[in-house]
Amino acid sequence: MGLFFEKVKRTKSSKLVVAIRIILTIVVFALLIQGFRDDFNSTYLGYGFLVVGLLNIMNGVESHYHQEEKKVYRTDYFLGILFLFMAITELGLI
Repeated sequence: MGLFFEKVKRTKSSKLVVAIRIILTIVVFALLIQGFRDDFNSTYLGYGFLVVGLLNIMNGVESHYHQEEKKVYRTDYFLGILFLFMAITELGLI
């Protein structure tokens, strides 16, 4: 059982952070649906990547604040930067 699931003591997120996560998740789904309805427009996908990158960076900041292991918040930061790079390339800003 310990191979796949590890007991982690994690403090709960504040209500504001949970509310921001829920709102940004709804925004991502709305962007994906709008892109699908607008003949698979990739601009909406780029904005979706941007929001997902911001969510990952926010998770990294929160993990860093709660003083979790380095691999946890470094992974969150790396994924956030990766999604932001994908958003920039998708939107044609580079």
